[in-house]
Amino acid sequence: MEKTLWFVAVLLPDEAVAKVRAVQQEIADTFGPRRAMRLPPHITVEAPFRLPDEVAPKLTDALADFFATKTEFQLTLKDFGYFRDDVIFIQVAPSLELLELHNELQEFMRGPAGFIHAPPLHPGYTPHLTIANRDVTPKQHAAIWRGLAGRKFHASFPVVELCLMRHNGASWDTAQKFALQRK
Repeated sequence: MEKTLWFVAVLLPDEAVAKVRAVQQEIADTFGPRRAMRLPPHITVEAPFRLPDEVAPKLTDALADFFATKTEFQLTLKDFGYFRDDVIFIQVAPSLELLELHNELQEFMRGPAGFIHAPPLHPGYTPHLTIANRDVTPKQHAAIWRGLAGRKFHASFPVVELCLMRHNGASWDTAQKFALQRK
């Protein structure tokens, strides 16, 4: 049984997407890396995992029930950061709501629902929005970081839904959107 790759994310509203894409395009035009532009700008809440497509209806029903109990919240993207020598990102301002949602979702996905049987790949959670990765050499990384260090970035928006993303073999599609309760 072939397994499909999935993940759960916050997708950005159009105005924030435009700001993120402008920075990504600047990086691509100036330094070359453009792979991060293949995905919609997002903040991962549950890292990629594999499940057979046959399980998708059960997964979407369970996630709909899970997210129906959660309330919308505000997120702010602020300035830049990096991991290692191959990832540049926009930082997510500290958000207790996002951290709690992430922790509860991890427990849910690995608990009795049983969708994920492995522990999280990376302990801890550093919410971020990747703007350059995978096709970034250490030399490009250093140059990009010199260009972004000290620069400001700001976007703030309400998180009113979460998205289940599905890899179709070539790119990521939004498989399902889950509305959060209004405040």
